[in-house]
Amino acid sequence: MSIIEQFCAFYNDLKKSQITDIKEIYSNDIVLIDPIGTHRGLAQLIDYFEKLLHGAKHCDFSITSVAEHKTNELAEETHYSVNWVMSFATPKLNAGRNIDVDGMTLLKIRNNKIYYHRDYYDLGQMVYEHVPLLGTITKKIKHGMRA
Repeated sequence: MSIIEQFCAFYNDLKKSQITDIKEIYSNDIVLIDPIGTHRGLAQLIDYFEKLLHGAKHCDFSITSVAEHKTNELAEETHYSVNWVMSFATPKLNAGRNIDVDGMTLLKIRNNKIYYHRDYYDLGQMVYEHVPLLGTITKKIKHGMRA
């Protein structure tokens, strides 16, 4: 199985995946950046996932597309973009009901391991819109900014 296939399989049902499998997918010097923060190295990444998934009823990703991007032929790395919809539920948000979040990930791979992972998604769609009062304010702001 290629590294990109391993990545997709791991995220397909993140809650049930073994967090220790991260070591098979990510390099020791991994840098993962998302709207929540920057996480450097396997130890930080494992800690981040454990905290993120603690108490979650489920967390899975539906991968909608994967695209390989051309890089310098001399470079010993490969770049991918992965589009997805994350579905999760936690008692901490939206009264424990399901939340769907659209997103995209940029991956950089060398020596068959991911060393750079950057997620792009709307943190409002994921969190702010599902917090009482703050959700109403966030939705009004978004609505007011539409043309």
